[in-house]
Amino acid sequence: MLPLQRQILLRHRKSLKGSLRVLPFRSRALGISRNVYVYEPHNIRSATALNLLYLFRGHEREWVYIDEDATRQTTSIEDLDRMIAEGEIPPVLAIIPGLTSLDGKTHSLGINMMGRDSDARDGLGSGLFWDYLIQDLIPYIEARYKKKLDGGLRLASGFSVGGYTAALLASAFPAYLDHVGIYDGLLMYDNQIDTRTSELDTVWMSSPYLNAALGNAQSRSVEALSPWNPSELIAHADPISEDGLKDTMFWIRSAAGDGDKGNLDRCTYFTGLIRATGLAAGFNRIPLHPEAGHTWHWNDRFLNLFLKNVFTI
Repeated sequence: MLPLQRQILLRHRKSLKGSLRVLPFRSRALGISRNVYVYEPHNIRSATALNLLYLFRGHEREWVYIDEDATRQTTSIEDLDRMIAEGEIPPVLAIIPGLTSLDGKTHSLGINMMGRDSDARDGLGSGLFWDYLIQDLIPYIEARYKKKLDGGLRLASGFSVGGYTAALLASAFPAYLDHVGIYDGLLMYDNQIDTRTSELDTVWMSSPYLNAALGNAQSRSVEALSPWNPSELIAHADPISEDGLKDTMFWIRSAAGDGDKGNLDRCTYFTGLIRATGLAAGFNRIPLHPEAGHTWHWNDRFLNLFLKNVFTI
């Protein structure tokens, strides 16, 4: 176990009524083992309908590391644990898989990567992260906690690029999630046309940061990204997928600004698309707060709000 993992687990051993642990998980799709953080609530043994929550961002430590940025006073899991202990929400099992290289610098986005160079030391394995999630991790968790999960809700929440992954899970794996929360998500436009400029989206089509996941920017194509575009999957869903999508409620909020301050315009666009296609959007207002920013403090506040709303409707 790495020193940072020990530090994270020690903090949460002291602060939680439930428990946090590191699960070394062997993935057939990736061909390697990846660490997954698993949070179990204190009342898991007596729970008859345990709810399941997947948390997406990048490196698996981000949701549980107090110093992920300078804005935090508690971690996401500490907030979740408090809400369960105080009876604000029912028991929730949280699963936090890593979607980046081991150093957190190369992001898979949760898709089957299209442009990575093979390096056995980077922790990306084959790069087939969608297969890892859908064929390996989710079936394993469902089987491991089967008796407890019967009757519970299936949830996902994501921050920034993790918001994109949560949207992809809801749209490409329809009818699995009951609710999906997205805070300041780096969401795609339909056909990669940025509605603000009527031009190709420079982030998804040109950013070198996404070369490993999406292929070199110079040769990246709209068609290659289409299977991984939640907006296209929703806007052009076949009848069976459309029926499945109607089982999911989308809860979307953003930072107060756009550009390098947040993804307000993308979240506004995606919420409009959800409503235009007859799907359920839980929030009417998009900015979370007039001062909300693209930070972990505000994402943690969003997670609290998302979960409270899910369990009170």
